[in-house]
Amino acid sequence: MPARSFSYQDKVLLLQHGSTELLALAQRRGALLHKLLSGTNIFEQDLHRPHGRLHHADWLKLLQNCQQQVSSPELPFLLGDALLNSSYISLCKSLQYARNLRQALTQLYYFRHQLFPGIFAKAYQTQQQLVIELHPALGFANQHTFMLATVFSLLVSLLKQQLGTLTGVTIRLQQDVPENLLQQQFYWGCTVSFNQYCDSLSIPLPLCYQTFTDADPVKFRAAKRTCLQLNRVLSPQRGLLECIYTLQQRALPVLLTQQHVADALGLSGSSLKRQLRQHHTNFANLIDQVRRDAARKVLQQGNCSNRQLAMMLGYSDEHNFRRAFKRWTGFIPSDYKSVFNFN
Repeated sequence: MPARSFSYQDKVLLLQHGSTELLALAQRRGALLHKLLSGTNIFEQDLHRPHGRLHHADWLKLLQNCQQQVSSPELPFLLGDALLNSSYISLCKSLQYARNLRQALTQLYYFRHQLFPGIFAKAYQTQQQLVIELHPALGFANQHTFMLATVFSLLVSLLKQQLGTLTGVTIRLQQDVPENLLQQQFYWGCTVSFNQYCDSLSIPLPLCYQTFTDADPVKFRAAKRTCLQLNRVLSPQRGLLECIYTLQQRALPVLLTQQHVADALGLSGSSLKRQLRQHHTNFANLIDQVRRDAARKVLQQGNCSNRQLAMMLGYSDEHNFRRAFKRWTGFIPSDYKSVFNFN
């Protein structure tokens, strides 16, 4: 895989896949268009082109400009709702025409690069819930909170619109409790908790199979065909962090070396190190994250001894695993499972 696949400049988006909606929301709150476009390669005339494009780096700059110029904490919530209801985004139209939430989520996951190339998702199922964890695919810490709120808002809006209920839906965020806590709860309308170990959305399993109000298989297939056609211009490239995460996740209990990963991605060892620095992380942190997430997932899904978990995660013995888990969560595994089941 060529090194350029992991460049911010290779992640191309359509302007009408979020940028025009964001600019319109910011302008309605007093921001000036030329200031919002400052520092990007986007010109005002580009906004009126049906297939106008921008690089992901420009999208991140737009987010930064909006956050600097618009004191409006509700912006990501409104953007998520605007994306879902956009008449220009075939992916979002397909979500509304899906048979149920399960089909909609599968569609969103497959075509996520057309809307959210900076985020990747990992989903798993417990006995009662579907859990969707969101991770940054690119190192953009300052804009990650905004993008998380946008993705969660789109999903919550979809549930409200098609099922009319958020009973049992929970959003968990790693961030500290914000000053605008009531505003977040107001816009989402579901349980929100902070200072968690990951950013996730939990949905009761019955909601995943409940038929959507606007389900239409003919319109769904038509929108999906358009999404497939868009793949010709919006390459489904995966971010560097997602690729490393996936490689190590699949290799467990074997722990990959940095050179093994570099070879698998078609990079030199020095190039991989340099690109990880650009993403504000390092190889050891990513491997640690994979093991942490795998441990939490297994504990939440069923019974497993510390010895079994240690073997599954590549630890030499269960004592090393227990120490690592305590470092990750502040709990020993048995206490963590008790707290999770209680919640």
